[in-house]
Amino acid sequence: MRSYRKVLLLGLLLSFNAVAGKITMNAPDQSITANGQTLCVYSNSIYTFIYVTKSKKCPYTKTFKTEDAE
Repeated sequence: MRSYRKVLLLGLLLSFNAVAGKITMNAPDQSITANGQTLCVYSNSIYTFIYVTKSKKCPYTKTFKTEDAE
């Protein structure tokens, strides 16, 4: 019964994030563009976000507005 409560709580938290219009994602796919910038692709089964940075590494965790999803 306790695990059911955890799942329910997790679902409520995820629903709140979707309503709030923001999502935090982690563990991006990373590649380097021809001009030396780092391309960070954060994705899950619902959203895909692309972030470009001059840094050599992508941030492990990043928060996006859900309305900016591709």
